[in-house]
Amino acid sequence: MPNHVNSAVYTLIDNHGNGVLTRWLRNNKNVNNKEALFKLFDKIVVPFLYKDGKGKFIPVSELVMLRNKQRNAMLGTLRRKKGRGKTGPNILDEIDINAKSNGDFRKALKILDGCSSGNRATRYRELVWEISERGTMGENLLHMCLLHSTDKLKYVARELIFRYPKLVNDIFISEEYYGLSPLHQAIVNEDVQTVYFLLRNGADVRQRCYGSFFCCEDQKASRTDSLEHEWVDLDPSTKYVGQMYWGEYPMAFAACAKQYDCFRLLKAFKADPNLKDTNGNTVLHMTVIHNLPEMAQLAYELGGKLSIKNNLGFTPMALSAKMANKQMFELILDLEKETLWTYRDTICHAYPLSGIDTVDEITGHLNSYSILSLVVYGESSRHLNFFEGLLEDILERKWESFGRKRLFLSLTSYLIYLVAFYIAFMTREIRKYRKTTTHTSYNDTSSTMYNLPQCYLWNYEEREGLYYQKTRMVCEIIAFTFALIMSGLELKELMQSGQHRWRKMTTAFPEKALYKLSLQIVLVMMPIRLSCIYHENMAVIENVLAIISALFSTVHFLFYCRGLKFVGPFVIMVYKIIVGDMFRFFLIYLIFIISFSQSFFILFLSCERENIVNNGTTTIVSQEERFENILQTPTQTMMRMFLMSVGEFSAIYKNIHYCKSVLATQGKIMFLIYELLVTVMLLNLLIAMMTRTYEKISETHKEWKRQWAQVILMIEQSLTPQERLMCLLNYSRPLKADKSQRGFLVRKKLQHKYSSHRTKI
Repeated sequence: MPNHVNSAVYTLIDNHGNGVLTRWLRNNKNVNNKEALFKLFDKIVVPFLYKDGKGKFIPVSELVMLRNKQRNAMLGTLRRKKGRGKTGPNILDEIDINAKSNGDFRKALKILDGCSSGNRATRYRELVWEISERGTMGENLLHMCLLHSTDKLKYVARELIFRYPKLVNDIFISEEYYGLSPLHQAIVNEDVQTVYFLLRNGADVRQRCYGSFFCCEDQKASRTDSLEHEWVDLDPSTKYVGQMYWGEYPMAFAACAKQYDCFRLLKAFKADPNLKDTNGNTVLHMTVIHNLPEMAQLAYELGGKLSIKNNLGFTPMALSAKMANKQMFELILDLEKETLWTYRDTICHAYPLSGIDTVDEITGHLNSYSILSLVVYGESSRHLNFFEGLLEDILERKWESFGRKRLFLSLTSYLIYLVAFYIAFMTREIRKYRKTTTHTSYNDTSSTMYNLPQCYLWNYEEREGLYYQKTRMVCEIIAFTFALIMSGLELKELMQSGQHRWRKMTTAFPEKALYKLSLQIVLVMMPIRLSCIYHENMAVIENVLAIISALFSTVHFLFYCRGLKFVGPFVIMVYKIIVGDMFRFFLIYLIFIISFSQSFFILFLSCERENIVNNGTTTIVSQEERFENILQTPTQTMMRMFLMSVGEFSAIYKNIHYCKSVLATQGKIMFLIYELLVTVMLLNLLIAMMTRTYEKISETHKEWKRQWAQVILMIEQSLTPQERLMCLLNYSRPLKADKSQRGFLVRKKLQHKYSSHRTKI
């Protein structure tokens, strides 16, 4: 395949519409003279065709190698990728596929393809236009006619197909447009007549377009080839972003181009809307990606299935939830609902819970790809719009079924543990010590030292009339037993829900993760206390862990505040500010702190030397006017810089003022610059960033609903599969005769044409 603009096919028609064929059309008055046109074809077209237009079967591996070579020519050396698999000679070169004696050729080809299902070849592709005589995009004359799509060239395209029928399925073979067929082109041109003509003349409705131009933007870098098949291997993880990502099949192209007539024509010619592209997406998935509600309804009416999952496990409805497309979600929801009864102005609908609820209807296990899970843990602000209607009703029933009871039970047990934990440390008493007195004869003085025993925490002896130490012992037992039980329950939950989902849930609640860590610290403190007899520092280690555990245990209160309407958004603000604003701020802040701290450290060293030199030569000054080096070490200097940034700068400036070094003036300038850059500018920048985060979250009035929903799903994860199924039976009803399929009933009272009142059943 040539890579230059002087390809032979451009002598017939070039990219500007000029060439031998266009000049003949301009000069020939009787364009409809087919005999003259066919003679022209025999003269200028036949030399470019395999076997005078009868076609030739080319191994797919050869086409893939050409495509891979062209891709690597466009990439850098480090990004080049070779095709996988093996290639060999074309054993069909010497076979006349049109001879009468070869009536079983298709059967033999099927055997060569590995007995693949259907009549489609997987290792050989029939081409009509020679590979070496194509344009830079891998196009032929028919493609160029449809590319310009003028009336005369469309007439020529039809006559080309009449004369050489197999050209109708000849495709582009370049990396960028590989697989693009005349049928795809006609759909993109919005030419219904040409689409009908191509279909009548044998156009393949299952031809796939794999070109990089029609690929998702975030998958283009991951495109790799295999010599064993024709399609392109892609990284499955994608956000489906791409203006020309149209789903490969002609029917998907028609849907994305909003060509309703072409879509119906393709269906009439046996096109299947449920065929999957490389990402596993069907036509209904593509309508969700491109937000085409009318086309989605048409595809559903013409046989599109809503239960098909793509490579990432998303049905069309789940994909709409993942992409926060509420319009498409409500449309698909209406397509799936069943109307049970209608009485006057009241109507009752049943919505299938399969794929919507987090609980599997049969096993009781949790579904990470459920609509509810995708919406509740969605990161977009548009997901907040989903907390109205059906999903909100389901969450309320979950809250009534198990959420409220389990949450208050969890809060009660947590308060008992926290009170016992605090009492255990507040009642510690240090009074058992050994007193040793030493005397010196120099000035008849004595010193007394108090030595605490290494294992003083094991002492539970009481003073008369007091019960503090016995109370401490009881509270320590309660706290340790509670931590042991909670750790066992957490391990059970991990085994039930799986490591991936457990990690996802834990990271969604940072305060709960810290609480779980504090429980592990409490368990570790027991063997450390037992080890106090071996080293005196064991008691110190235990005290350090106790301080950390007390801090982590207390922040768990934020978990219970999340679901409250008047507190929940503020909890999220704290998280967002810490993770987002303060993290970015401290990266910049640290740079200024390190740079200025070293400068001030050198300055104060110079001032200290000058002070030592002039100590004996200068007049006596008061203690208040004497220089004192308060920046003894680099770490101490950094701490002083931090104190300066929050307003404690008098000590620094005072010592710079009394410095006798020649660098004192430079120090005052540095002090002024630091105050302007760090204290004034950076701190006000942090305040502005936090204000923006606050306003952004406060504008989302439904944020508390998301937090409330996350709390419910966290509680649901702690239930056993049997408990989840029992709760599911409480807020759902069986659909028709199949009791394993559950539905959620919603009763609406129609008030007028455009509004309704929802009542859960």
